[in-house]
Amino acid sequence: MKKFRFKLETVLNVKEKREEQLKHELLRLNGLKQEQEKILKETKDKRAYIVNEKCGESAGRTDVQTLLFYDQHIEVLLSKIDNTMEKIGELERRVETKRAEVVEASREKKVYEKLKEKQFEVFRKMVIFNEQQVLDEVAVSKYNRKEQHNY
Repeated sequence: MKKFRFKLETVLNVKEKREEQLKHELLRLNGLKQEQEKILKETKDKRAYIVNEKCGESAGRTDVQTLLFYDQHIEVLLSKIDNTMEKIGELERRVETKRAEVVEASREKKVYEKLKEKQFEVFRKMVIFNEQQVLDEVAVSKYNRKEQHNY
């Protein structure tokens, strides 16, 4: 009996590889987003620290130059916070797009898997039918030989 061979196996393999590739890209984008969120948290923490230090310095009658330095440093940190938040927003949009692509690729792959399952079921029924025919033939020939010996 011949083996089952799915004619669209190569297409199914391509769909599976595409889905895996998209999943890896999604993971990479999520990793980049997490890195940016970490940078954002660190920058906010640093800004809070600088603000507290500035408040402490201003109570101790520090010179104007030091206070200006703190103000400039806070401005730089605020700019970095804004840039990081923009990067996070862009990465979130890219993650959502990639997630939709992964879902679509998964859907396409499942279509081919279902088709393969259906074709395999048809093949299996055909094998059972052929085996039953062979068994019927054997039973008929056995019966005919037995009948011939009885005469």
